[in-house]
Amino acid sequence: MKRESRFLFSVLMYTYSWQIRINKDPSSVTLIQNHRNQMTSPFKNYFGDLHNHNQVGYAQGSLDRSFEIARNHLDFYAFTPHSYWPDLEEYDGKITHKWKNGFHIARSRWPEVVELARNFDQSGQFVTILGYERHGTQEGDYHILYPDLQGDYELIEDLAELQTFARQRGCLLIPHHPANRLGHRGFDARKLAPEVSPVLEIHSEWGCAEHDRAPFPYKRHTEGGRWTKHTLQYYLNQGHRLGVIGSTDDHLGHPGGYREGLAAIKATELTRDALFDALRNRRTYAVTGDRIELDFFLNDQMMGQESAFTKQRQLKVHVRGWDEIDRVEVLKNGRVIHRDFPVDQQPDHRAWDKPVILRFEYGWGPWPALGWSGTADWNFTVNVEGGNIQEIQPCFTTGPFDEFRRDQILEQTSNRLKVQSFTALKQQVDDWSQKAIVMRIQGDANTKVSISCTQPSECQLTQTFAELAVSNEMLFTRPFPWESAMLHRIVFHNQWETEFEFEDSGEGEKDDWYYVRVIQSNGEMAWSSPIWVNKK
Repeated sequence: MKRESRFLFSVLMYTYSWQIRINKDPSSVTLIQNHRNQMTSPFKNYFGDLHNHNQVGYAQGSLDRSFEIARNHLDFYAFTPHSYWPDLEEYDGKITHKWKNGFHIARSRWPEVVELARNFDQSGQFVTILGYERHGTQEGDYHILYPDLQGDYELIEDLAELQTFARQRGCLLIPHHPANRLGHRGFDARKLAPEVSPVLEIHSEWGCAEHDRAPFPYKRHTEGGRWTKHTLQYYLNQGHRLGVIGSTDDHLGHPGGYREGLAAIKATELTRDALFDALRNRRTYAVTGDRIELDFFLNDQMMGQESAFTKQRQLKVHVRGWDEIDRVEVLKNGRVIHRDFPVDQQPDHRAWDKPVILRFEYGWGPWPALGWSGTADWNFTVNVEGGNIQEIQPCFTTGPFDEFRRDQILEQTSNRLKVQSFTALKQQVDDWSQKAIVMRIQGDANTKVSISCTQPSECQLTQTFAELAVSNEMLFTRPFPWESAMLHRIVFHNQWETEFEFEDSGEGEKDDWYYVRVIQSNGEMAWSSPIWVNKK
């Protein structure tokens, strides 16, 4: 589909890159995100996790480890310990005791949570947010987020009283895994207080709640899948005005686990006040794993906003992916009204004026059914000759759980990355054992990429861009069935970035809502918050 015209948004995407910095502890080196504006813009995209668990509660993983992992690769982080359950029933076996004991642990260790949040918080570089989770059999689960680090801990059982407290205190209450059935921890939208619950967690390790037949079904918990009446599209059709975010709800103490969900927030700066302002105004979107950059406008309104009635609507979309973009869809009142197919663009193997995307994926290893176990340590270097690494994205999965190992980028320059990581086919979402580093590289057909491993074994792979434009290539660390890796086929610019505009109209007989859905060829997705056009 050939694009006839291009446009500049009033709010443009920012460039996403990484750099090394020294922490307050000079003996430790971690990774942070450095955001650069391509052009003057009031908003930037920030990625983080607002719903995550560890052993402070009834999950796994130390408190310190969670904060360290979050700071290594996220912009913001809310640790949300399991804290209370007003209508908890007595269940079979020891599970009720496990939950109640987890609530006791969360209460007793809350001062530690506050102290670590304060110690790790660094405005402009990494923002911590205090919060905790309230279960609800009848009303659904919420996590409560505080606008500051004062550290109060109000376990208010009645939902209406909690909402009143949130209004007075400036807190946000985020409903999550909403698509469970009513009375089975599904979100009861009849009790929604939109001023304190402006956004819904549409995607997490539970799955996706866009609609009942969406990708990423609810299958990793004991509830019976997704209930139509508790999905985003149904809520929107009922007149609820909810923005969307993702977050992991991970129970292995690993914030931001790849493919489990992230919150994308459009804020003026990386501060707690700016993040909360964006959440309250629904300047948010959700991604599954890849940190897809997404802008969506209707006339002069951006995602999350409302517009007075206008018959003519000019819609604009801009997407920058981290893989080949299969399609970008614009939905109106739950139906697709426009599709863009970057995947159908013919890659021009002679066009090297824009960066290409290259993914190095590693971690295929012994199948557990073979009876082999163990975790593979990876230490490898990526060298680029005749090209420049402009941006990178780490794709570090939650599993395997390990208290002492860390996924880290130890060194980064314009032509070199040094990575320490570990993989195993256990404790993974959907048996996805691989991790990855994805790079945007400016180069040409002669650019060479070399992967040099010292662990799990000494091995090397070198390919030119000309070769990678035609085929991917594998790196085998040892004979079958030991670990292997892959340099993916490169993705050219016209397949990883797209922008388009089109017109729509409405008669004003009812409110209309629009949102954007992005699907990459590797299955990773993004959803914008809606834009509403009011009826006459």
